[in-house]
Amino acid sequence: MVTPVITVSGGKGGTGKSTVAINLASILKKQGYKVLLVDADVDAPNVHVLLNVERKKIDTVYSFLPEIDPDKCTKCSLCVEYCRPNALVQYGDTVPFLIEDLCENCGLCQMVCPEDAITENLKESGWIFEAEKDGLELLMGELKLGESESAKIVVKVLEKMEEVKKNYDVIIIDSAPGAHCDVLRVLMVSTIVIAVTEPTPFGAHDLQRLLDLGKATNTTFYTVINRYGIAKENEKFEKISSKYNAPIIARIPFSKEVATAYAKGIPLVEYNPDSEPSKVLYMLTEKIKEETGLE
Repeated sequence: MVTPVITVSGGKGGTGKSTVAINLASILKKQGYKVLLVDADVDAPNVHVLLNVERKKIDTVYSFLPEIDPDKCTKCSLCVEYCRPNALVQYGDTVPFLIEDLCENCGLCQMVCPEDAITENLKESGWIFEAEKDGLELLMGELKLGESESAKIVVKVLEKMEEVKKNYDVIIIDSAPGAHCDVLRVLMVSTIVIAVTEPTPFGAHDLQRLLDLGKATNTTFYTVINRYGIAKENEKFEKISSKYNAPIIARIPFSKEVATAYAKGIPLVEYNPDSEPSKVLYMLTEKIKEETGLE
């Protein structure tokens, strides 16, 4: 059987996707499955914080920086002309120089240089980590502060995931929030996607954005409404889920116990398995197992 990849995503931050991902992983681990929990929210990875676990760096991700050899450079300015973010600057008859903070690390300048005067210089742009908590294994990436190439870190995390995928019964991914390329890369490797939203106007709007992005993939989507009860759910959610064929399969009620477990670094389903949100999370897990063929 191919290892199913279950992605938990959200059209905006703060909907509770990380909490849902952690609790799904915890339930499956408790049921005897070998689970890998992947944190692909590389701009703000927090799964290790929520689980109160130390992580270990296993890899460094580097990005391309151009280095111009003044002895080879003929000052033709082609690299400057082709540099879309204007990171290469040339004044008069001088060798172009780099504004590193503007560089998008694409390497185009090196490709267009007719004299091979531009060589590759590498800079540290992020890291890959692993961790373990009571038998639950974690894999995560983190973008270095001040860097902009989050997609490169996400790709590296997914590559690492693919390397070890066969060692697990199931993989749970906590994706970045929003509807952008980092999220799309994760959606494209997913078996199913759980779109976590909340019963607010912003929640409805951003759920639609995420599901709209999902149309670019052939992935099956389901909708989960978290913090159910904080506001009156209107029919807009049913219309959105119906329009995008992403049925609402769970409504997790609002509970202060979620925040308490969150603060203690304990998954809610372990902190209080008899709470109403825990019961819904267990039902959600069974639905996911059914849909992915997880035995």
